[in-house]
Amino acid sequence: MKKYHLLIVLILSVSVVIGQVPLSDMIEVKGGTFSMGNSSFSRESPTRNVTLSTFYMSKHAVTNVQFAEFLNIYGSQTVKEGEFAGKLLFREDSWGVENNNGTWQAAAGFEQFPAIKVTWYGAEAYCKWAGGRLPTEAEWEYAAKGGINKNAYAYSGSSTASLVAWFYDNSGHTNKQVGTKTANSIGLFDMSGNVYEWCSDWFGRYGDNLSPSADPTGPTSGVSKVIRGGYRSNGASDLHLTHRESISPDESYNFTGFRLVRNVLTPANQIDVIENLLFPNPAKEYVTIHTADEIKNLKIINPEGKLVFDNNVINNFFSVAGFPNGIYLVRILNKSDKAFVQKLLIDR
Repeated sequence: MKKYHLLIVLILSVSVVIGQVPLSDMIEVKGGTFSMGNSSFSRESPTRNVTLSTFYMSKHAVTNVQFAEFLNIYGSQTVKEGEFAGKLLFREDSWGVENNNGTWQAAAGFEQFPAIKVTWYGAEAYCKWAGGRLPTEAEWEYAAKGGINKNAYAYSGSSTASLVAWFYDNSGHTNKQVGTKTANSIGLFDMSGNVYEWCSDWFGRYGDNLSPSADPTGPTSGVSKVIRGGYRSNGASDLHLTHRESISPDESYNFTGFRLVRNVLTPANQIDVIENLLFPNPAKEYVTIHTADEIKNLKIINPEGKLVFDNNVINNFFSVAGFPNGIYLVRILNKSDKAFVQKLLIDR
């Protein structure tokens, strides 16, 4: 029994959560007002003041190893349910994720590189599964500029592109490992260069979507989704912080990745804090889910990575009496479609 308690302590101490970016890898971006856009470029104008609430953003783009982990647990290469059911999540790539005898894994040597060849639907599905979402275009630009620490840098963290970005002059036209350049003023890496990043917004002219100015989410419909940040083969002039492009949400390229955003946790939804979600842990027979939220779905993955429990409507407790000892992954989806994940030790 003591060895299992030690294992739980180790898990907590390094904030490891399977399939989820832990809070230790998220940066709090404090809310504020900033000037969005650039009147010097038609696709980026008009400039306007935008006010954003506080949010969390992952330090760097989701990596190949993280996306492969998601695919193995999710169990499908297409969206399984909801309005995007049947949409392709991603395409294999020698710089990205490959299938090895039925198991998805990061290509050798590219484990900590940005997850690429992921469609917008795949990026959205990963973020939802990981208890978050894609950033809005406004959130992305605000964070890239340093949030409330915003400055007049040309790029995210510096006016010298080579310090903060992989681009035409230094990349050799290949993707690079995340987090190897200097972070910006709030601790975010690679917001300029390396790979473009998906945003949640449909692409549209700012002039056609001037309201609301608080927490804007872009047009309600469109044909392409916004990508931001520039990529490895752009010249420095295309890495400026207001630069925006768009591609179809069905497309996937080896120069496009994404990163995770989470809303600020409140007492009602702060259930992805690992020590507070499941009780008791270790468990023997019954487990209670500590949340005031109504539960929509519960999934349990066994130590071999197989789905052993999937129930669409449950109470805030469940039985593990029939499960052998081991470490399981519990994924909970609430009525607001927020997903939370925690490891559960069964020990009798």
